[in-house]
Amino acid sequence: MAEINNYKCSNCGGMLQFSSQKQMMVCTSCGSEFPVAMFDQAAAMSGEQQYQAKTDNWDVQGEGLVVYECKNCGGEVVGDETMASTKCPYCDNPIVISSKFAGSQKPDLVIPFKLDRKAAEQKLRNHVNSIKLAPAAFKSGNHIKELKGVYVPFWLFDAQCHASARYEAEIVHRSSDANFEYTETEYYDILREGDMVFANVPADASKQMDDKLMDSIEPYDVSAAVPYSSAYMAGYMANKYDVSPAECQVRADERMQQTAKDLLKKEVKGYNSVRETTGNFYKYNGYYKYALYPVWILNTVWNGNKYTFAMNGQTGKLVGDVPYSKGKFYGILFGILAVLWGVLIGILAATGHLATGGIIGTGVVALIVALIVAFSMKGKTVSVHKGTKASDFVVKGSFRLTNYFDNFLRKQVDKRPKQQNNN
Repeated sequence: MAEINNYKCSNCGGMLQFSSQKQMMVCTSCGSEFPVAMFDQAAAMSGEQQYQAKTDNWDVQGEGLVVYECKNCGGEVVGDETMASTKCPYCDNPIVISSKFAGSQKPDLVIPFKLDRKAAEQKLRNHVNSIKLAPAAFKSGNHIKELKGVYVPFWLFDAQCHASARYEAEIVHRSSDANFEYTETEYYDILREGDMVFANVPADASKQMDDKLMDSIEPYDVSAAVPYSSAYMAGYMANKYDVSPAECQVRADERMQQTAKDLLKKEVKGYNSVRETTGNFYKYNGYYKYALYPVWILNTVWNGNKYTFAMNGQTGKLVGDVPYSKGKFYGILFGILAVLWGVLIGILAATGHLATGGIIGTGVVALIVALIVAFSMKGKTVSVHKGTKASDFVVKGSFRLTNYFDNFLRKQVDKRPKQQNNN
């Protein structure tokens, strides 16, 4: 039995959907506004309006699809088995399949949308226009083919952690006299051990979503989360989880472990080089929560290719890889090379140090700088990355060292004859 919530305006009978700007249920016909809590109270007192799926046996739909009947217009709505909220393609009526979020599958919390469709479109334009190497034709000619607000399922992991690591470290001193150059190296054995607490480390629980895309729009402000209500789903798409907590926990644990290692290594100071030799990571008092996070998905088409962007529906952080113009790339590279090389040669000529070696040397310096700038600009065309750390989710003030030492091992002195200047 599929339970479908159909939110109607009590003033005119029009459709209600959640407004991210007003944080209220708003009638699309007369503009009447209603607090979300009103629908929670009504559901608790009288039971939510329920409708059956087109067939009681969902397994016979084939290809993992389910057919629902819209009670507003009678049209058939087809979706996969994880679909929990959508819109009728015929009458645009918001449909919330509340049974998908019932019982043990009910989310612990939801972060409502704070930004609307217009904000997502503007963020996309700003993002594309900020990429200097993006082709001019892409900036003006890419068209939004699909724009949808989606509540994406996430597992959030909390844990107290204890980590330890041993390091080999070196301190190097250099000196010289009239005949020799000396390198004195001190070797140390180092231990760092500490405790920390992680809260709400996210891992998206939808097979349909690109993990790297979801990682890249972090973090969300979980303090703004509210208890789940199906009213927040009205007007947006939503899917229930189809990736288990156990599967997602592997990713969350890897991120916590890497952050623990980083925190410990930051406490090893005053050395010229540090290399970790062994490490241990323990997690205890682990806990997970089921949450729905707001995401705007924008698909654009340009030159026959599809480009996908995602925007955090709460903070407005938008990511998405864009193409780059090879012409612009090489134009910037050789432009910087020519200008910088000319400036350096001019400085050498003015100071009387211009020579063949000087020309070649300044050319190498100019080329290195030009390559750094050009590749830095190219790097900005890629904003989607896998989340490998959980530094945003360390509870403030929770990290503390519990044990440490820096043991001196030995000293080694190397010397070599000074190179004689024959000039």
